[in-house]
Amino acid sequence: MVSSEFADYSTMAELSEQDLSPRQYRRGEAVEGEVVRVDEDGIVVSIGLKTEGIVPPQEMRTLAPEEREQLGPGDSVIVTVKGGRGAGDMALLSIDQAQAERGWLVLREHLNNGDPVTARVVEQNRGGVVVHYQGIRGFVPFSQLAPVPSDSREQAMAERMGQEYPFNVLEVDQARERLVLSERALWQKRQNEARDSFIAELEVGSLVTGQVTSLRGFGAFVNLGQVEGLVHISELAWARIKEPAEVVQVGQEIEVQVIKVDPETQRVSLSLKRTQPEPWETVPERYNVGEIVEGTVTRIAEFGAFVRLEDWVEGLVHISELSSRQVKNPNECVYLNQKVQVMILDIDPAKRRISLSYKKAFGM
Repeated sequence: MVSSEFADYSTMAELSEQDLSPRQYRRGEAVEGEVVRVDEDGIVVSIGLKTEGIVPPQEMRTLAPEEREQLGPGDSVIVTVKGGRGAGDMALLSIDQAQAERGWLVLREHLNNGDPVTARVVEQNRGGVVVHYQGIRGFVPFSQLAPVPSDSREQAMAERMGQEYPFNVLEVDQARERLVLSERALWQKRQNEARDSFIAELEVGSLVTGQVTSLRGFGAFVNLGQVEGLVHISELAWARIKEPAEVVQVGQEIEVQVIKVDPETQRVSLSLKRTQPEPWETVPERYNVGEIVEGTVTRIAEFGAFVRLEDWVEGLVHISELSSRQVKNPNECVYLNQKVQVMILDIDPAKRRISLSYKKAFGM
């Protein structure tokens, strides 16, 4: 049964017999009628005590099959007077046109209040897609559709045919039968909600998997699904690197650790190196007391010289371990960036300290 949402059509219960009998309905006027019978020619509807019309099959396409089957004598329907004659010389009526009239009213309401409508995608043309809403033909430009990758647009459009989706109303012009819809803002809203939810659930210290999307001098951006995070260059590797490309490549899938989440700015800081053992944790596995190793002098202080054995692992050669003779200044024995051989005297992983000897490496 089709119900009414019009304010300007005639309701039989509100009109007298005198009003109904002689009345001449205007073409395009929407009225409430009563189903007399349903047959192969269409639906016969009484729109006055002595006036009957017929809705042919081509004028009730907006009715779902189950709605047509449920219609029977005595049911109320909203129809529009088409003008002309149908089967049995009865006035030609249209449910589709009445539905469209109702649709235009609803569309104007949704345009004003900003609420979305649900329309069915029926075809694609050069500029976008055509949709149907309550018998009204509408248009959604490609620029107003939810974005899809260009290489999969054809498949995405094919999958949407015949499906219903929510759209915002951008333009309603009944006189020109122009209806323009958009889903981009709705899509963006869903994206924002999903991103906010994802960020809210991210925990500092947790491990997540993502794909490297771009490389910059200061780090690598990683797509985590709903949000992109940044792995700063200092968090890419324990070793010192000059550029991110030394460690990762665009398109590479990596596991990273969340080290900071800022819900306000929606920035997520990530670390790749922290998913790997820190060098100091395995120093005792790589170095032994009494072993002679090679390193580079990185810093000279009054009390001795610091020697880098590998990235992030440095040891100290105390001034007393530089020479067998008394030394007042470490510069008397070594200089900055010098490659030297040293003996390991002690390893303290907890304090991240390694004591070295320059003189003992040479048997002094």
